Amino acid sequence: MDWQKLNMDEVIYYCKSFDDVGFDCSPFSLQMEEIVIMFSYYGIERFTVDDIKEFYKIMQIPKMKSEGIIKPAPGKIQKVAERMKNIRCTGDGVFEIIPADRGLYLPFDTGIYLDYIEEGYKKGRILSN
Repeated sequence: MDWQKLNMDEVIYYCKSFDDVGFDCSPFSLQMEEIVIMFSYYGIERFTVDDIKEFYKIMQIPKMKSEGIIKPAPGKIQKVAERMKNIRCTGDGVFEIIPADRGLYLPFDTGIYLDYIEEGYKKGRILSN
């Protein structure tokens, strides 16, 4: 995956801003759905199980009720991905984002992500480059 497509300041704000977003408090399946929306927003159309693992490694998302960071197992990633309506498995651990009304819990709408990002800029929690 082309990590340079992501605006890391925005992604870090979204994933680590407990007061504004609460990404780290969401169950893993909802986090996955939000990541797919985020990827779609930045024009990423394909990703792999390893990309999701790398995303969590980069973001260092803490576990909700214990010490440490989330390190999702490939099987867990695969299982959640198979339930989502806005991605399709195209091979061994490779996924493609496809048009859909919903992902798993949320409408498949990048505006959800954009609203939080715009709010982060307004509050001065994301600095413009």
